Amino acid sequence: MPDPLQSWVVGINVRVLLRTSSFDAPSAASWRLSAHDGRQCPCYDLADMGQALLQSWKDWLQSLCLELADLTPTFDATSLQSWASMSLPGVGRLDVPPLRSFRARSLALAEKAVSDALTSARLTGRRSSEAHLFWGGAFLHSVRLYLLCRKHTVRDFDMMRLLALTLALGATVASLAQQEDCADEPDNFSRLSEVSLLQSHTVTHATTFGQHGLGRSAVEAATGGLGLPVAITVAAAIALFVLDKTYESVQEYSAIFAEFLGTFALVFTVACCVATGSAVWNATAIACVLMVMVYGTGPVSGGHLNPAVTLALAWSEKFPWEKVPVYCATQITAGIAAGSCAANLFGLETASPLAPVGEFTWPYAFFVEATYTFMLCFVVLNTAASKRNNEKGDGNQFFGLAIGFVIIAGGYASGDVSGACFNPAVAFGLDFSSINSGMSWGFGWTGMEIFGAGCAALAFRFVRPEDFSLVELSTYEPTLPVKLVSEFLGTFMLVLTVGLNVVLGSASTAWSAAAALMCMIYALGDVSGAHFNPAVSLAVKLRGKCSWTDFGTYIPVQLLAGASAGAIVSVFHKIGTGKDSAHFLEPGKGHSVVEAGIAEMVFTFVLCYVVLATATIAKPGSQLTKQNFYFGLAIASCVTAGGFAAGALSGGELNPAVSTGLTVASSIYSPAGAESNGSAIVNLLAFSGFEFAGALLAVIAFYVTHPTEMEKEATWYSCYVAEFLGTFVLVFTVVCNVLASNENWSPTSIACSLMVMIYATGGVSGGHLNPAVTFAISLATGDWSLKAVGYVASQLVGGIAAGFAACSLFTDVADVGAKDPYHLSYALMAELIYTAMLAFTVLNVAVSKRNNPGTDGNNFYALAIAWVIIAGGYAVGGVSGAAFNPAVAIGLDVSSYSKGVGMGFLWGLFELLGAVVAVALYRVLRPEDYLDLDAAALDNYQPSLSAKLLSEFLGVFMLVLTVGLNLVNGSPATAWSAAAALMCMIYCLGNISGAHLNPAVTMAVVASGRKLCHHSEGVAYASTQLLAGTVAGFVYSMYHAAGPKKTDYIGLGPGPGSDYTLTQAGLVELSATLLLAYVVLSCATVPPAGGDTKTKNSFYFALAIGSCVTVGGFAIGAVSGGELNPAVALGITAASGMQHPADTVDHSFSNFVRLGIWEMTGAFVAAAFFKISHSKVYLDLQAEDSK
Repeated sequence: MPDPLQSWVVGINVRVLLRTSSFDAPSAASWRLSAHDGRQCPCYDLADMGQALLQSWKDWLQSLCLELADLTPTFDATSLQSWASMSLPGVGRLDVPPLRSFRARSLALAEKAVSDALTSARLTGRRSSEAHLFWGGAFLHSVRLYLLCRKHTVRDFDMMRLLALTLALGATVASLAQQEDCADEPDNFSRLSEVSLLQSHTVTHATTFGQHGLGRSAVEAATGGLGLPVAITVAAAIALFVLDKTYESVQEYSAIFAEFLGTFALVFTVACCVATGSAVWNATAIACVLMVMVYGTGPVSGGHLNPAVTLALAWSEKFPWEKVPVYCATQITAGIAAGSCAANLFGLETASPLAPVGEFTWPYAFFVEATYTFMLCFVVLNTAASKRNNEKGDGNQFFGLAIGFVIIAGGYASGDVSGACFNPAVAFGLDFSSINSGMSWGFGWTGMEIFGAGCAALAFRFVRPEDFSLVELSTYEPTLPVKLVSEFLGTFMLVLTVGLNVVLGSASTAWSAAAALMCMIYALGDVSGAHFNPAVSLAVKLRGKCSWTDFGTYIPVQLLAGASAGAIVSVFHKIGTGKDSAHFLEPGKGHSVVEAGIAEMVFTFVLCYVVLATATIAKPGSQLTKQNFYFGLAIASCVTAGGFAAGALSGGELNPAVSTGLTVASSIYSPAGAESNGSAIVNLLAFSGFEFAGALLAVIAFYVTHPTEMEKEATWYSCYVAEFLGTFVLVFTVVCNVLASNENWSPTSIACSLMVMIYATGGVSGGHLNPAVTFAISLATGDWSLKAVGYVASQLVGGIAAGFAACSLFTDVADVGAKDPYHLSYALMAELIYTAMLAFTVLNVAVSKRNNPGTDGNNFYALAIAWVIIAGGYAVGGVSGAAFNPAVAIGLDVSSYSKGVGMGFLWGLFELLGAVVAVALYRVLRPEDYLDLDAAALDNYQPSLSAKLLSEFLGVFMLVLTVGLNLVNGSPATAWSAAAALMCMIYCLGNISGAHLNPAVTMAVVASGRKLCHHSEGVAYASTQLLAGTVAGFVYSMYHAAGPKKTDYIGLGPGPGSDYTLTQAGLVELSATLLLAYVVLSCATVPPAGGDTKTKNSFYFALAIGSCVTVGGFAIGAVSGGELNPAVALGITAASGMQHPADTVDHSFSNFVRLGIWEMTGAFVAAAFFKISHSKVYLDLQAEDSK
C-alpha cells in the first residue's frame, strides 16, 4: 500500500490538475517529489485523471482505516473487518489488510519516523523546503506512534513513546537550528553571538576556534553532514534494540549502560572544560560531574566510571574479576566516544590537551598522575567498599561527595603539571580528541594511573585488615601501626596538595586543601580518627578521646609526613611557573607576626572546635542512622573559611604539619636573592604556637558549650555562649574576606564559616547565629520567651566584638552601605529578598515537622542554610554587601564607626522584614505544621495543588533572580551561585512539590512514569515555572537598568565574542540538561543510597542536583550560557526584552524557543536513559502492582 506521504502528494497533484487551467500533462510530469531514499511519487496526466482521483481516494480510505485502528480505543479487529467490506462505486472493495500486531505496527511507525528524520537532517541547508516536508513526516509518524502506545498502555513500550517524541523534537531542532546556521545571510551568523552567559567573567580558552581553523564550514560539516544522521541512526538502533526487550532482559545491560553513561558524562565535561572553561572553576566542574554520576549510577553499577577504580576494587576483592574486562572496555569506549564528540563539536583534533604542561617533563607528570589516582582509588575503597564504613542496612551517604572532591584536591594541585586526568578513560578520551596531533601520552598516563590504583589496593589492605579477616566488626580496634600509617597518608596528601597549589600559583589553594582534607577524613575517620594535624590531636587528647600513646606518636608522624611532602613540593617549585617567586612561611605583606598569629589562632580554634563538636560527640537521639554524613564536610570547610579569610594575613595554614611542610619546601628551594620576613624557624615556632593556642581555646569553649558531652550537668548559659561564638566566627570571617577582597571565593568562605558553626552549635542552641533567624523562628512557632531575647543579645554582642577584633588586624575597616552605582532602595530590597530566602530555608530544613521527624532528623540542614550565602553573596554582594543578618550589618557598622554609624541598623530593619515575609510564605506552604497530626499522618500528608504551584513559583523565582543578578552585576561565579540557589530551594521544597523548578525536569519526571507527576499536574507545573521565570526576569531587569552593566546587552544565545553557533549551543544544552534530568530521576525519585540506609532522608539529593548546574554553567557556559532550564532561559529573555541598548536587536525570544526545544529533548532522553539504567525500579513497581 502506498505510504501516507506519497498518497498525499498524489492527491495534491490531482487537485492541481483539476483546478489550474495552465497546469497540463507536461507540467504534471515535471512535478515530482524526489526523496533521497530513491522513492518517487507518480504524477498522472489528464487522460488518467479520473482513475487517479479514485485510486487516491481509495488509498486515503485504506490509510484512514489503519489510522483509526491505531489511534481509536474502540476500533478493534471487528471494526476493521466491517470497513474492509465496504464497496465504493468505481473502486470496489477497500481490501484493507489484516490488522498487524501492536509490536509490528509500532516498530514500523518508529522506522518511518527515523527515516524521515534522517532525510530531513541530510537535506537541511541545501533543500530547505523538502527538509521541512520530511521533518513534518517524522513528526506525524512520531505522534501516531505516541498515540498508538497511549492506546495500548503497554508498560514495556513506555520508552517507545519517549523515542517517538525525541525523534520529533530532534527533527525539529535539526530543521530549525541548522537552517539558521547554514543560512546565506552573513549577518545571521554574527548576530547569534550577541549574548551573555552564565559564566560571565572572561573565559580562558585552552584552545580557540581560531587556533584550530574551525570556521563556519567545519561546523556545518560536523552537524549537517554525516555526523548528525549517523548519531541519530546509532541512537535509534540502540533504542529500538533495548525497546524490543522486557525490563527483565534490559536489566542485564543496566550496569554496563550506567558505566557508559557516567563515564561519557565525565569525559565530555573534561573536554568541554579543556575547550572553553576557566582555570578557577574547571576542577570544581569536573569534580561535580564525577560526584553526581557516582551518586546517580552507584546503586546500579557501583559508579566506578574509571578503569583504575575497577582494577583497585578487584585487587581488593571488592569486585568480581570476571566483570573487570567488560567494565574497563565500557569505560574506555565511553571515554573515546566522549572525546570524539567533543572534538567534533569544538574542533579539538589539532589540540594537545594530554601532555606534560609547561616546562614539566614526564617524570613530574607521571608522579602526580600516580599519586592522585592513588588518592582517588584509596578514597573509593574506604568510603564505598570498606565494611565498617558501609554496614549492611546502614550505609553512608557521603561516598559520592568524598570521591568527587578528590578531583578538586588534585585538579588544582596538579592540573598545571599533567592535566589532572587520574582516569585512563579520561586520558584516552582526551588523546583521541586530539588524534590529529598524534597519540602517545594516553598510554603513559594510563600506566601510571593503574600503578596508583595498585598502590591504593595495597594501602587499603594495610589500613583495613578487618575487611580481609573474620573479626567481629563491632568490637574491632585498629592497631597502632595501622593508625600511624593512616595519619601519615592523610597528612602527606593534605600537605602535598597545599604545597603544589602554593608553588604553582593556584588561586584556589584553600578550596583544594579543604577537599583533600575532607576526602581523607571520610576515608580514614574510623581508622585513626583522621586528625592529620598536631593541633587537632592536642584538642582531641584534652577532650579525652585520644590515648597518651596515640597522642605521643601521632604528632611526630604528622610532622614527618608534612616535612616529606614539603621536600617533594620543593622539587616541583624549581620547575613550575612560580619558580621565580618565594613562598616562605611568613606574615602577609603589611602585617606583623602577631597579627598573622591571631588569625591563625582564631581559625585553628574554629577547626578544632568543629572537630570536637561534630566528630567526637554522641549520636543525636533525633537521628535514626548511626552514620554522620557531614563531619568530614564540616571539618574541611573550616579550611575553606579560614584559608581564604586569613590568607592575606598569614597564609591560612591552621596546622603545624602544613606550616612545617611549607618551611621545609622553602628551605630546600627558594629563588636566589629572596628574603623571608623573619627567620624561618622563628616563624614556624610562632605560627605553630598560635595554632596550638587555638586548640586549647577550642577545648575550653567545648567544655562550656557541651557540658553533657563531658559528663557534666547542663548549664543555662551554654546556648548563649554557643550563639556568641558562632556569630563571632561568622562576622570575623566576613570582615576578613571583605578587607582581603577575594571576589572569587569570599562568599564561599563566609558560607563555609556559617555552615560549620551551625553544625557545631546546632545541638546546643539551634545554631541561629542571626537575629533575623531567631525572630523568624519565634514568629513561626509562637515561642516568645526571654530566651529569644538572650539569643539576639548574644548575637549582636558577638557580631560587634568580631567586627572590632577583625578590623584591628587590618589598616582599613568594613562598613555598610549601598554599592555604587546602586541607589539605597535597591540595596535594601536585595537585603530583604535574600534574608527572606535565608530565614525561609531555616524554617523549612531545621524547623518543619516533615523535614525533621522526631527520630529521623536530616543531616543537610546546615549545608542548605549556609549555601544561601553563596547564592545571595555572589548575586547582590555588589549591590548591598550581602549581609542578610542584623548581627553582621550592625557588627560591621559599629566597628567602622569612623565612617559613621546608622546604615547597619537600617539594614537590620529590612532584614527583619525579610524574616516576616519568610514566615508568611512558610505558613502558606506548610499548613501541616499548624495541625495536630501524629507521625503517621505527617508521613502520609499530601500538600494541596495550590501549595505545590506556589512552591514551584517561589523556587523558580529565586533561582532565576539569582542567575539574573549575577549576570547584571558581573559575578565571577554565576553558575556556582545559581547551583547554590537551586540546591537550597530543593532542600526546602522537595517534600512539598518535588522541587522540579524546571520545565525540562518536570517533563522528565512525567515521562519516567511511576505516577510521580500526572500529565495535567506537569502542565500546571511547567506553566507556573515559566511564569515565575518571566516575573524574575522583569525584577532583575530593574537592577540591570540601574547597575554597572546597564549599557551592556545581556541576552540569550551562544557565547559572546566566539564563533559558536546555535547548533553547538543547542547540543551542549541538550547534553547538560540530560545530565540534570537524569540526576534528578536517579537521586531524588529513588531511595537514598539504593535503599541501603536506615534513614529515609537523603543527605545528597539536592547537593547532586544543584551540582549539575555547576557542571553545566562552567563547562558549557562559554558556548550556550549553561541555562539547562527553559524557565531560566525565558527569564533572561524577558529581562533582555525590558532592558537592552537601543541600537541592539534582541533575538533572545527566538533563541529561547530553539534552545528550549534542545533542553526538553534532553529531558526526554534522560527519562529513557533512566528506564534503561534503573530498570530494577520498574521491575519492583511491576511486582507491587501485581500484588
